Amino acid sequence: MKRRGKSKIICLFSFLSFVMCASYAQQKISNELLQKRRTSLLSEPLNIDSLIFPELKTNNTLSASIGTANMYDTYLSPLEYKGFSIHLMYEQMRRTTWFDYKFYKQQLFEIDLSKGDNPSKNASEYWFLASYSLGGHYRVYNSNGLRVGIGGLWDINAGVLYNERNGNNPATARAYSNLNLSLQASYKLNHCGIRWQLDTPFMGVLFSPRYGQSYYEISLGNTVDVVNFASLHNQRALRNYITVDIPINTYTLRVGYLGSWYQTKVQNIQTHHYTNSFVIGFPIEGVKKSKGKAKNKYWETF
Repeated sequence: MKRRGKSKIICLFSFLSFVMCASYAQQKISNELLQKRRTSLLSEPLNIDSLIFPELKTNNTLSASIGTANMYDTYLSPLEYKGFSIHLMYEQMRRTTWFDYKFYKQQLFEIDLSKGDNPSKNASEYWFLASYSLGGHYRVYNSNGLRVGIGGLWDINAGVLYNERNGNNPATARAYSNLNLSLQASYKLNHCGIRWQLDTPFMGVLFSPRYGQSYYEISLGNTVDVVNFASLHNQRALRNYITVDIPINTYTLRVGYLGSWYQTKVQNIQTHHYTNSFVIGFPIEGVKKSKGKAKNKYWETF
């Protein structure tokens, strides 16, 4: 009997020990799960830190455009050459911590190719220009529907204009760098987002030979006055860029208009290059999403 009593006590003690251990283990697992849940909540985009410190997202876009071109350079010909233009552009916009997260950095890499014919259609000119721009905009107005920024861009450009009819001087170089004033505005609609940007140079430098001066002379060291200060008195330009972001299923399509007008009057040489183009592009980070429909990536980022 005593042995049976002892056995019962031992079994009861073992059962209570098991229950206590199980309760402790369950409590420990619950605490671990709660801690993991807290960690996951803290890692989600909508948390207190993200509200206090906005995310520094980047918007990258590849685009191509095609349109009309009007070329004029009295160094090569007294005639205007009209034709078509193909424009390739890579654009990057990134929110920064500057000025209490209100400054947005912008970079542009652009390549412009144009071909035009003279009025008689018996001669052609070919144009190539590569450009890089760096700058940004300070957000001066921000609402649920409209956002406006002002700022500036520094650009550097290099290219060539070739006339197939000329013999001694068949081509002329293009090289200039400017500081630009820039205005940018975005407007959000129900199913798309609209952005407008206007840039114009106010000060810079540009390369230009003198009228009648050959590049052979320049290669021999006759480089007097080939580098000139540029401003509104001898250089005028305007770049007008309007785009619309349209979500299509899991993709975001960017379409728009790009107008570029550049003209100079230096060393008794007048030039201009005007293009008007239709733009189509794709924001890189918004081309494909794992689930759900695409949104206006530009507006979501900024």
